[in-house]
Amino acid sequence: MLTRDDAVELLSRYGGDAGWTRHCHAVAEAAARVGDALVQKHAIDCAFLWSGALLHDIGRHVTHDPLGHGVEGYKLLSALGHAREAHVCASHLLFGLDAAEASQVGLPAREFVPRTIEERLVPLVDYLIEYDRPTTLEKRFASLRNRNGGNAFFLDRLERAQACAKRFMMQIEAEIGASVEGIVADQ
Repeated sequence: MLTRDDAVELLSRYGGDAGWTRHCHAVAEAAARVGDALVQKHAIDCAFLWSGALLHDIGRHVTHDPLGHGVEGYKLLSALGHAREAHVCASHLLFGLDAAEASQVGLPAREFVPRTIEERLVPLVDYLIEYDRPTTLEKRFASLRNRNGGNAFFLDRLERAQACAKRFMMQIEAEIGASVEGIVADQ
């Protein structure tokens, strides 16, 4: 398993000071805050949550395509022997892909669906950070629709992703009695 220092070094090696790395750091820090809020209700692997969140977009060192970056991150981290974090790169795409969808975007033909609490927190928090700033699910999904207007495959699945994110966020809020968007915004 990657240590926090290992994850930071990997992101630095492949991202340098690129703007997208600020997003990765913001997602990791916000995911840690949400994880801390959930630790009373769930056994959270905080180290994995943080490193998975930090590296979820590492494939952006190759492409900024809304799906391709997850494929590239999966390939890179798999090749480096970091299977759990590689799965996060692939499964954070649209809150999960079935085998046919995975195959269409260049992943192995198997399901890439976030299953553990940590794997599910990464895409949720990712959807609550626009660049490196907290936002709401509604605003983030509107932004994604606007920025990816020409990508039919992505847009066709975006509604499903939004519904998954909203359901999961509501589940967490019921468990902790607090707003996830507020926790991400550090309020």
